[in-house]
Amino acid sequence: MKKVIIIIFLFAFCARAQEASTDTSDTSIVSIKRENLFLTLVSWPFEYIIQPTVEFLIYPVIPPLIYVSREDIIEKVANLITYGEKKNIVFYPTTDARLGSAANIGFAYWHTELFFDNDNMFFSPHRYINGDWDAAIRYKKNGILGTSFYSRSGASYKEYGNNSFINSEGTTYFYADSSVLLNSSFGFSLSDIWDLEFGVNLNFYRFNFPSLEETPMDDDEYILNRGFYKNFESYPITFALLCNTLDEPYSATKGYKFSVSYSYVPVSSYGGTRDHNYHVAESRYVHYLLLGHRSYAMTVAESNANREKLKNLSFSEAIEILSPINGSINAREVMLDRRVLITQLKARYMIEDNKGKAPFTAMGRLGGNFPLRAYSDGSFSGAIVAGLSNEYRWPIDRYADMLIFNEYGIYSDDYGHFSSFNLRNSYGFGFRVRTPKLFISRFALAFHGLQGISVILTTKPEYD
Repeated sequence: MKKVIIIIFLFAFCARAQEASTDTSDTSIVSIKRENLFLTLVSWPFEYIIQPTVEFLIYPVIPPLIYVSREDIIEKVANLITYGEKKNIVFYPTTDARLGSAANIGFAYWHTELFFDNDNMFFSPHRYINGDWDAAIRYKKNGILGTSFYSRSGASYKEYGNNSFINSEGTTYFYADSSVLLNSSFGFSLSDIWDLEFGVNLNFYRFNFPSLEETPMDDDEYILNRGFYKNFESYPITFALLCNTLDEPYSATKGYKFSVSYSYVPVSSYGGTRDHNYHVAESRYVHYLLLGHRSYAMTVAESNANREKLKNLSFSEAIEILSPINGSINAREVMLDRRVLITQLKARYMIEDNKGKAPFTAMGRLGGNFPLRAYSDGSFSGAIVAGLSNEYRWPIDRYADMLIFNEYGIYSDDYGHFSSFNLRNSYGFGFRVRTPKLFISRFALAFHGLQGISVILTTKPEYD
């Protein structure tokens, strides 16, 4: 079914390109009939199959949107969580309401101009549903001594009683994690959009047996070589090239973000040997494409009109607001106007100095934002991980967007063992609430094959 939908999308784009290239002086009746027939064939599945399906699925999210609109929650929340004479302090609760042990609550504290001009600090702890907790703090100073130099520093602590992941062979491993991670970096701007960065991390890993009824075997060769249930340290040294041309940080409609990095990671002794060093190459590209010629941002009048409809809700009005076709007769034109397509490509490649000796922490992880939203963070592990994410957004309020997404990820221990067995997919829909400068929350229903559904309610951005 997904392949059919993709083909239909491609036909719709081709139709638009064909129409743009058509000579306006050609008024042939036959040509017009053929074009109308073609557009009818293209738009029919949207209007009579996809649209009713979307209407059925998105109806459960309408009641909270009604409440948000009726009570002007977005404006109230923005004012409620902002403090200080300069409005430079932001304090708000955070939540990740995924099903399972990944669900957590916490809070986030942002403070700009804390010690100096052009600096900011972020602190956020989380408590998980199974009793685990973690905390992270970050600090950044821009414009050091009036130059383009900047510095970052941060620390995080984890107290996880039961972590797990699936390796490229399909085996699930469990472990407890009480690690402390410290990082520091500095960089400078090469131009308005390009930065060069150098960083050093100190990672104090403390792993133990998981808090399960059954204690896993610890004499397996893979477990011994990979550092399970051991205490050790690693010292990553990283060089990165960064580029950012986005028009807004949290409501971007055009531009791209690009990064490429190389890390050399010395590792301390464990298991009686010191041959655990490794290298990592990583890249990421996120592109935002605005469809059509109108501004994506809704005007105050348009937003208020939608809110009034939601306050006096009928099913048809709610669907008209929330659907990508938005009640238009010309569905093809509407779906290619005032919409944003986001494409994310990510890849990570780990190379061991001694094959089979790098710790399991050296492996890349798939899940969450890399880029499988239907799975929890770090669900799958491999020396090579890569992912492709596509998202289609349209505005329903000046502070809110609806979205549809489809993502693929693959993982393996080497290039010769890529297979469909290690290919994962997630897809779904949802909405996000944000201002141009502040991300508030997002909700999504994410599916992964026949394995079930994930309900996501989180304050973490999609492409963090």
